Amino acid sequence: MKIQYKPILTIAVLAASVLYAGAQSSAVTAKPPYSVSVFAPPPSGGLKNPDSITTAHGNIFVLYANSTNADGTGGFSTVVEYGPSGAILARFDVLGKSDGLKYNRFDHKLWALRNEDANPALTLIDPKTGKQKDYTYAVLPTAHGGGYDDAVFMNGETFISASNPSVNTAGQNTHQSIVKAELKGGKVYVTPVLFGNATLFDIATGQKVVSLQSDPDSLKVDSAGDLVLDSQADGDLIFINAPGSPNQAALRLHLTNGTKNQITVDDTVFPTTPAGTIYVVDTKGNTVYAVKSEAFQPGGAYSASDSDGILGKVDLSNGLVTPVVTGMKTPHGALFVSALSEVSLSRSDDLSFHDENINIAFEVEQGGDISKEVEVNYVVKDLASEKNDDRKFTGSVKIPAGKASAEFKVPIATIREILEDGPTQEATVILQGGKGYKVVSPGATSIKLADFGG
Repeated sequence: MKIQYKPILTIAVLAASVLYAGAQSSAVTAKPPYSVSVFAPPPSGGLKNPDSITTAHGNIFVLYANSTNADGTGGFSTVVEYGPSGAILARFDVLGKSDGLKYNRFDHKLWALRNEDANPALTLIDPKTGKQKDYTYAVLPTAHGGGYDDAVFMNGETFISASNPSVNTAGQNTHQSIVKAELKGGKVYVTPVLFGNATLFDIATGQKVVSLQSDPDSLKVDSAGDLVLDSQADGDLIFINAPGSPNQAALRLHLTNGTKNQITVDDTVFPTTPAGTIYVVDTKGNTVYAVKSEAFQPGGAYSASDSDGILGKVDLSNGLVTPVVTGMKTPHGALFVSALSEVSLSRSDDLSFHDENINIAFEVEQGGDISKEVEVNYVVKDLASEKNDDRKFTGSVKIPAGKASAEFKVPIATIREILEDGPTQEATVILQGGKGYKVVSPGATSIKLADFGG
């Protein structure tokens, strides 16, 4: 597929953003201690119908479905990259309708899930270069009859929601609602993780229940590390502990706005710090809003409701959704960005030599607020050679203000050790907490010198 990568940054765009923010923000209001403003007005070029939102390298990426259809017909979707101030930096066109967009810290790619109702496909985008790679699903049509909507990356595994399932006459989904995905040779292979008619424990009553799961939609990871599925039309949040493992357990929280009318929510976020921003995409309003506060509840939940036009705080004991921002048209995608820098760890596949040491390079990547310099601490645990000479040492690496990453090198072995023991050296590098940043997954990685061919 032809790649379209368009760096864009003009004074006209910035001026239009300021004027639009002043005109629109009065219709959308927030209750203290929250404030709301326009982050991104409708971009130029006729882009419309924004939905999913994610963040990478300190920037915000919003997916515009434009005039595409959920079965992939109708042209192109467009991913727009915004800087922290809302300036447009780049655009990436994706064939068909892309409804789910997530940045994967494990492979450093944007995952654009395409065609959530039928004919599903996947495009991976390198946010630094714009290079794309397309994948098709190994089994089509899908077992549940629809497409795939959203993705979450946990502990090196990928989970995807199975959207638009076929339901029985009672409206019950009996097919898979969440699958685990693996990429092999240009194909996406999926295995079931949760079924629509699975027995769940209701959080409010403690009783066993079966949710309809007629509309599996967004996926998130909550503050406890559980996978959370939003069954949009049913007004249910489903929490899955240890997904895909023999110890998997699932709970259901049914949402309510306190009236007889069922509230529906498109996306839910779980703040990790009191200070930060929730970005909310208003699809029919063609606008992205920034909701700021220094009083978000870490461990709490905030949902974007398309039925009520609100961002609401969720009572996780009974499902009551209380508005904190009102006046939006159809809020869909939501994203929490901490006011702290959030750092994660990765390694390269290159070896280097310095004196007698063999070094392996690691990279600390940061998101959240990248406006300040942070010094990130790490510990290296030597997991021994044949001589059992376990060692442990600490270090730190500085990420300059405004930069998204920094590299450091770890000496894993010496030439003498290799001559004595062979390439048996192993080590684990673990990021440690510190001032001005928070460690997020993946925060550790292990390395074997033998993996590099000695």
